Amino acid sequence: MAIKFEQVNYLYPSFDGSNFSALENIDLEISEKGEFITLIGETGSGKSTLVQHMNALLRPATGSVTIYGIKIQKNTNKNKKIKLNPLRQKVGLVFQFPEYQLFEETVLKDIIFGPKNFGVKEDVAIERAKEVIKLVGLTEEYLERSPFNLSGGEKKRVSIAGILAMEPDILVLDEPTSGLDPKGRDALLELFTEIHKKLDKTVIIITHDMNTVYKYATRVLVMHDSELVFDGNASELFKSENIVKWNLDLPDIIEITNQLEKKLDISFNTKPHNVDELFKLMKGVL
Repeated sequence: MAIKFEQVNYLYPSFDGSNFSALENIDLEISEKGEFITLIGETGSGKSTLVQHMNALLRPATGSVTIYGIKIQKNTNKNKKIKLNPLRQKVGLVFQFPEYQLFEETVLKDIIFGPKNFGVKEDVAIERAKEVIKLVGLTEEYLERSPFNLSGGEKKRVSIAGILAMEPDILVLDEPTSGLDPKGRDALLELFTEIHKKLDKTVIIITHDMNTVYKYATRVLVMHDSELVFDGNASELFKSENIVKWNLDLPDIIEITNQLEKKLDISFNTKPHNVDELFKLMKGVL
């Protein structure tokens, strides 16, 4: 098991001097390989706080997070020095806002900063930069541009390229497709799917897009009021009566299917994942 949460709680200080609970009693295990996980929930439910524990950017107030055999607790470094860089290389985190990761004068320098920081030679890091910039749908010409003169979507792609250049074992992305047009969104999701399947890496994506959840996820985690309230597959989730309770939307294809069942007074045995599957189901009952 690559990452293991055990009874993790985390508190943020409030303006009135009290503490606000962001995570409550989280128990969770994540495999090193083979998982495509979507993490969903309302704004403020604890999603970003949860993923920042996955590479020790945050440490539990109580409980522990074990990352590749290294147990992280509130006072992890009090009695012994633990090097966190190797953990952060294994678990690469792409922030929701690319400005948090872009600070160099050129895109190239931004992308190679991480690999060089982890001991990769500059010439090797530059070759990686040339590879990953193409992976995220940009050309090598972007490497000489200033990241601050890019569009929002381009900045997001560059921030993802910077993490890919570090060759993490687990890729964690906080709303990576927000602000992108449909074509750009689908291209990135296909990239993440390719990384997941071809390299057998675990990919974890925070998203509010239920279509992404239904189409891509092998496993869905739902956060609600700082608690992990669901851990299962998408088909189970969208059958749950708690959709309303957790304020989640249904994927478009399920909404359409439900409307057809109601309008035509029919019932399908299964829910389709796409339009082609829906047509096949309709042929079977009409």
